[in-house]
Amino acid sequence: MIPIQIKRFLLISLTLTLAFNLQKTFADEGHFHSDSLQNITVSGTAIVDSSLMHALYYLDSDGDGRADYKLNFGPWWYKPDSGTVSRPIHGESILIEGGLFDEDPHDMQGIVVYKINDLLWRNPSEPTWNMMGGHQNEMGHHNSMGFAFGWRHDSLRTVELSGSVLADSTFIFTRFYLDTNADSLPDYFLNFGPPWYRPENNTPRPENGDFVRINGGLINTHDIPMLIVYTLNNRTWLDSSALGNHFGGGWIYNNMSEGRYFYSPFDSLDGMYVRPGWAGGMEHGHNGMMSDSLFCQILEVFPQNLPNHDEFHVLAGYEIAMFNGSGSNYMWMDGTNGGHMNMSSEVDYTLHYTDIQLRGEQLNENSIVIKYWDDLDNNWISVPTAVLNTDLNTITFSSKEVSNYMILSGTPLVTSIGPEQEPNVENFTLSQNYPNPFGKTTAAGSSARTIIRYTIGNNLPPVAKATLTVYNALGQKVAVLAHGKASSGEYRVIFNGKGLSTGVYYYELKIGRTSSVRKMLLIK
Repeated sequence: MIPIQIKRFLLISLTLTLAFNLQKTFADEGHFHSDSLQNITVSGTAIVDSSLMHALYYLDSDGDGRADYKLNFGPWWYKPDSGTVSRPIHGESILIEGGLFDEDPHDMQGIVVYKINDLLWRNPSEPTWNMMGGHQNEMGHHNSMGFAFGWRHDSLRTVELSGSVLADSTFIFTRFYLDTNADSLPDYFLNFGPPWYRPENNTPRPENGDFVRINGGLINTHDIPMLIVYTLNNRTWLDSSALGNHFGGGWIYNNMSEGRYFYSPFDSLDGMYVRPGWAGGMEHGHNGMMSDSLFCQILEVFPQNLPNHDEFHVLAGYEIAMFNGSGSNYMWMDGTNGGHMNMSSEVDYTLHYTDIQLRGEQLNENSIVIKYWDDLDNNWISVPTAVLNTDLNTITFSSKEVSNYMILSGTPLVTSIGPEQEPNVENFTLSQNYPNPFGKTTAAGSSARTIIRYTIGNNLPPVAKATLTVYNALGQKVAVLAHGKASSGEYRVIFNGKGLSTGVYYYELKIGRTSSVRKMLLIK
């Protein structure tokens, strides 16, 4: 069980930058959190270094013939679904829109490419696991009409495939592909669900280069076919029966005698229950006429995909759609996002969040509320009748109103700690580890060691215990560096990350019921 201190105080990094390694052919550079990257648009001349196995790309923005930015196009094999855009050639004049990052304070800045010459290259916050009904053509929303795809899609065909995993780790939420013919190119996109999804048996996601056997549902909606993973190496990942015929969605009818429950495909606790009598004499909300039957769908998306999400600290985002028999979404009938409809009977909502999401946003769990987007007022409106259950990680409410967008938001628990600040918790101080990041290969060799310092004052109870623990990004304990009586003084502890994988880790100093947490980055 994850300690409550870690649940409350883990700080997920806003920018995770891994060292560039030519041995890693699956990623140019990466792990970035898209929210942390500054949007930038810059033009210039492409500089292509083709001397290596896979070309490196740069941009000369001032015409002096020297590179001013590195361009990160993702893995060397990545290409957009559309097929209408390609990587630039040397000397080509290009316009780049993307996310600005600092890979190294002594090196040039880099740009993760989102668009090239006004054509989409990649969407950093695309909820790929929901893209079962078509291609991603626009930044932010599928076809500018949301991510819900309705009932018109290819049917699933269960297949079993094996091959090597190709991991696109450009962004912190890694995307996985399967190479079945050993040509180092992706043949299938592996849909493991949203990044916070975990099966009950705690089977981990694979790593780049792993040879795996996948049983899953095949859907041919992308240039690269999608395989929804049911089993990974004979271990259950997702119950295939939970998806149903329409990936959690389904039909409601004017004369139905029983209610129907609809859920997001990868979480049966995210859903809405539509009661009988929803259509009789109903008001139709902002979007006018309705059919006597509707296809209902609820999807969980990245908060970045929703309008004006920056106004609040958002834990989770949801999109709800209502399609008629011709495939038109009533939530979008007027061509604007965020519409809503009023039913004649109440709809019961249950929205679920995970501890991973809670730690990522660092919100006070007791402050979580539901808000829906009102397209008339262009504002997020709180639902005052919602009931929060922190034991089940759910929030529930009933309403006759069905809104296109909903969010879970709350109040920040703590603020981020800068590199020069030291958090003071009662009578002890925990300092930032040094070096940080650590584990880089240097001229003197490679070291996975870093030093953690902390100070304990004189005013602690005589029976107080001090424990220094290291956790991975999921809150799992990986090391206990100190445990014993809390005596006053200054302490210096060496943490050796040998045997651990590259990534973010957290170290917690706990004395009595009080703790302080810092993050550190291991790079190999």
